[in-house]
Amino acid sequence: MIPDEQHVPDAQLVEAALHGDAESFRLLFERYYTMIHAYAYRSCLTETEAEEIAQETFIRAARGINSYRGTASFKNWLYRIAHNALIDWKRQSSREAGKRLAFTEEIASQEKEEPPDFTQVHSALDQLTPELRETVALVYFEEMNHGEVAAVMGCAVTTISWRIFRAKNALKKLLGSRKGAFS
Repeated sequence: MIPDEQHVPDAQLVEAALHGDAESFRLLFERYYTMIHAYAYRSCLTETEAEEIAQETFIRAARGINSYRGTASFKNWLYRIAHNALIDWKRQSSREAGKRLAFTEEIASQEKEEPPDFTQVHSALDQLTPELRETVALVYFEEMNHGEVAAVMGCAVTTISWRIFRAKNALKKLLGSRKGAFS
């Protein structure tokens, strides 16, 4: 075990993982799983799918760690893998729509756990296109800047800015009287 593992830099853990140290990869997993899972959930809005996407992200990261070059932070590299896993999920879910739970069923099963206002926001986010919802998740929930989001999503910074503008307008209309939401 690595002493004072919370303070070990990602680069050191990645280097050790590249040389086959499973403990170092486990520490990276523990450090970033919650963040990647939250991103996946905010993008797909289904708990079971978010778990699968987060797990798939780390499976791909473990298999592809040799391809990590350190040109981006390890965190952003993981976000890029998660973004690609989300794209694959979107493709699969559009082909196999019957295999995943409908949004309304998910809300019904969690109704007692979520405050009523969150249900309205959740519903409004669900009405956005997947690209807008993912952009909102990265900017507002993951607190990434537009440049980082552009790198994760593989598009121009101006595209991200335009998506945020469109998402804000759509959410303002969908949420109506909720002052200050996404302003």
